Amino acid sequence: MLRDIFTNKWIIGGILLLIIIAGGCYFWYQHSLADDRKAAADGAEYARRLENQKAKQKAATETETTSTQAPAENNTAEKPVNKVTAEVENNTESGGTTAAQTPAATAEVVDVPVSPHGFGPYPEVPSDFPENVDWDDYANDLPIYELMTRVQIKLWNQGQRAVGIFKENGLLYPTIKGSIYIRWGDNGKDIVDFAGHPDDISDEVEDQLWEGIIPSGFKILNYDESGIDPYEFLNLR
Repeated sequence: MLRDIFTNKWIIGGILLLIIIAGGCYFWYQHSLADDRKAAADGAEYARRLENQKAKQKAATETETTSTQAPAENNTAEKPVNKVTAEVENNTESGGTTAAQTPAATAEVVDVPVSPHGFGPYPEVPSDFPENVDWDDYANDLPIYELMTRVQIKLWNQGQRAVGIFKENGLLYPTIKGSIYIRWGDNGKDIVDFAGHPDDISDEVEDQLWEGIIPSGFKILNYDESGIDPYEFLNLR
């Protein structure tokens, strides 16, 4: 019986030893597994942080590149094209003349004074014209006075040195040295009137004319046929 008791004790002791060993192995395994799990978790966390850091660095690099390239893209943006721009670019590409090469093409339009009487722009006064002309003085005068000066300037430019001009019955008579206007009577022989440059109509010449004598050295013009219609002469009709 004692042997049975000792046998049972050994059995029980063996079982307890096995339990202790098994428990020790279990706790050792759990402790070892926990270390492995922690190491794996730490590795995963490190990998995740590394990927996040790479993503942030990539995003920052792309943002910097975009901001750096933006002005260049704006500078190279296609500009609006209008008719003038297209013509200039076409001329430049084809070797044509540009506006910069032709100042006359880009010159501003000059504001030319115009007659208040409807006669158009004022003519340029010749530098050797015998009278001082200020077109502003004609603004409040009768239109005929502006026409007289215009006719005189045109004659001067044609080489007819009209140093003066007078009007009668709507016609104009330029005063040109060496020319004398004569008005004949109904019989075509008697001189009833005459006019000319003051230097030409001396007392001697005047006496001859009244006597019906045509003085030599002068161009004689028929008074009734030599008047100038200013509107026709100036192409204003």
